[in-house]
Formats: sequence, C-alpha cells, structure tokens
Amino acid sequence: MLENLGISFLWLLVAYSVVTGVGIVHMYIFHAFLGVPNAKQAGTSYLKSPAYVKTIPYQALYNVVIFPIFLWFYVKGMTTDNLKELMFITVIQWTAISILMDYVAWVLIPHKFRFTHREFYVDYQPWITFIYLAIFVSHYILGFFI
Repeated sequence: MLENLGISFLWLLVAYSVVTGVGIVHMYIFHAFLGVPNAKQAGTSYLKSPAYVKTIPYQALYNVVIFPIFLWFYVKGMTTDNLKELMFITVIQWTAISILMDYVAWVLIPHKFRFTHREFYVDYQPWITFIYLAIFVSHYILGFFI
C-alpha cells in the first residue's frame, strides 16, 4: 500500500484542486450570470459574500462527484486481489490529508479567503463535515461501478 503513496497523494492534489476550481467557477457563475452580489458589491468579506454563501450547500456535491472519479484514475489498471481494501485505505488517507490541507490552506496561511478557526470549524458546519464524509464515501460510490 505504501509503495503507491506518492501517486495517491498526486491524485488527491489533483482532485482537491479540481474541487476548489469548481467551487470558484460556481461562485463566479452565481455572480456573473445570476446577478448574485460578490463581496465587493455586498460590502462584506469574501467568505460572507452572497455569491460564495450560495455555493456552500453544493460543495459536498462537488466532492461526492469528483473524488470517486479521481479515485478511479488512481486505481485504474492496478492489478490487486484486494482493490476494495486499497480504495478504503486510500480514502481514509485522502480524508485525513484533506483535513490537514484544509487547515493549512484555509485557516493557517494568511490570504483574503482565509477562515478563522471559528468560521471553519463552527460556522461552516454541517457543510465541512459533509465534505469530509463525501471524500470518505468515494470508495463506496466507485465500488458500485467497478
């Protein structure tokens, strides 16, 4: 299992980046095409902008669709008798690493989209929990198709 950890991490980074990109595009669509105010127009922070807030209920859905796809890319072509076990171990790793990456990227590193601890772990409930559950259930979703 550990021999593929580097490749697994690369697929996680790609999935994580795609999910983040989809969220940004979705926020832009709400603003540009549906007229939902952005942070500047609403006179608020990015995290409280109506365009961002409208995307929050969809964020777990991005994950529940995108992570199984990239899990499939990761396991595609692997010849192992215990593929389901490999997928299970992989999503445990991906969920744990995603929790750590979120903490570093969205709470610790200063930037204009940064959350406070309270915003991320209290105010962002139940959505952040749903996102982590979506990553974790990727192997069950993929398991239906392979």
